[in-house]
Amino acid sequence: MRELAGVGRFERFGHGRRVVILSNPQADPRWWAPPIVSALTSAGYEAVTFVHAGPGYAPADVARDVGTFIEHLGPEPVHLLGWSQGAAIAQEVAALRPDLVAAAALIASYGRQNTFDSLLQQAWECLDLAGPELDPVRLVLLFLTSHPAEALGDDAFVDPLVAGMQQWSTKPDGFAESRERSREFIRQYQERLDVLGNIRVPCLVMGFGQDADTFVIRAREVAAAIPGSQYVELANAGHLAPVTEPQRVAGPILEFFAEIDIASRE
Repeated sequence: MRELAGVGRFERFGHGRRVVILSNPQADPRWWAPPIVSALTSAGYEAVTFVHAGPGYAPADVARDVGTFIEHLGPEPVHLLGWSQGAAIAQEVAALRPDLVAAAALIASYGRQNTFDSLLQQAWECLDLAGPELDPVRLVLLFLTSHPAEALGDDAFVDPLVAGMQQWSTKPDGFAESRERSREFIRQYQERLDVLGNIRVPCLVMGFGQDADTFVIRAREVAAAIPGSQYVELANAGHLAPVTEPQRVAGPILEFFAEIDIASRE
């Protein structure tokens, strides 16, 4: 990956109007984003994956640094595509720097922390402090928060995923910093729905009906908060749908971006 000093790491794919892809600093886009990148480049876009690495971890710091990165790419406003915490980052950028954003696709987003999510974060923090003896617990919790419960009873679904999920659930090199970045963002991203009401950038919000990580109710709240936003819900999809069902996720996003591009030329 290339690096913009003091801001973050990035990779560029394809040619065309730019789509900047944002995610949780723990969720390496090289692991989860390739199918989305492929769909975008096949549709004539340049896909740019970005991982924040600036000195500040707070939402305002991250949004500011993403704005700096977009300015580095060039003068034309970009489309943003964010998943999970990346979606929260994208909507903060849209609120802070609407001049840089033509449209934003917010996948499994949220605008507040609910009670169960706080409990879930506490559980992850406890596991972060433990050693490899709790790797099986990390793996189980990751499966439970990533996939629909019905799918987890199907060996044909689970077996091919185990090795990859094990790799993601263990503590890799650099784990402490990326986890602290994510955790600090969450700590400070508590009640933002009122702020989202100020967004005037066209937004598509996508919720997953079986999401046990960010929860579909919170995606619905984001859609209700952002004036004029479009909302799409994939009823039986889990949080990791961009990985397990990328074409189903990419289809509505490509349609949305195409609508925005057509309107901008009229």
